[in-house]
Amino acid sequence: MLQILKLGGSVITDKDRYATPRRKVIKRLVKEIINAKENGKFKLILVNGAGSFGHMPVRRYGLEYGIKDEKTKFGMAMVHKLVEDLNRIIWEEFLKSNVSSVPIHPMSCVVQNNGNIISFETEHIKNLLKMDVIPLLYGDMVVDLSRGTSIISGDDIVPHLARKLGAGRILMGTDTDGIFDKDPKLFKGASLIKEINNRNYKTIPGMVSGSTSVDVTGGMKEKLNKLIKDVKGIESVVYNASKKGTTEKALLGENVGTLIRIK
Repeated sequence: MLQILKLGGSVITDKDRYATPRRKVIKRLVKEIINAKENGKFKLILVNGAGSFGHMPVRRYGLEYGIKDEKTKFGMAMVHKLVEDLNRIIWEEFLKSNVSSVPIHPMSCVVQNNGNIISFETEHIKNLLKMDVIPLLYGDMVVDLSRGTSIISGDDIVPHLARKLGAGRILMGTDTDGIFDKDPKLFKGASLIKEINNRNYKTIPGMVSGSTSVDVTGGMKEKLNKLIKDVKGIESVVYNASKKGTTEKALLGENVGTLIRIK
């Protein structure tokens, strides 16, 4: 079975400090992934969010609406460099443990138009999976036919690859325990929604709020909308990757957050 794991930028970076990785967290998460791979039978694609390597620089260079001048053109190059730096930190942790993984740069294989994917080359990803090499993708700036450049977030990459490559499961590692009826960072009485299914999925998105930090891609509300709309029929789990051991458990099939199962 193919699983696609997305590690949120809020987990692997300090989203309130410009381009600041959480190296100890990244090291732990990579170890958990390696342990799960050794004990489970699955292929894996890993996608990481950009966090403070992406969202803050996008705002700094005014890239939300594409290339307008020399500043935004340079900004596109700088943001691509920064998010590639973050992905490299993750890659190097796998290599330190002698685990084969290879970065796949969205800038090199994705074209968008007005912020929507129109071309995504995946043949190299398929071949890496056949060799049991872990493809490492990430939120990035890509060429956009209308805007010059636009953001492709990890939350865009995951459902697209899940549909195109026939994934069996999607795992979304965030900094909360799953999907709540209110923002748990703001409301003490927020309740975890254990399962989203055909009976309740139409009412849940209205309860969920967006991001409380700098996030140019929509936060939890947009994440949930994409999972519900774009990957019906593929089991998804939203869980807390900030907690030790949860990523390994999630990869091995344990219920550690909110299960999304919509046919």
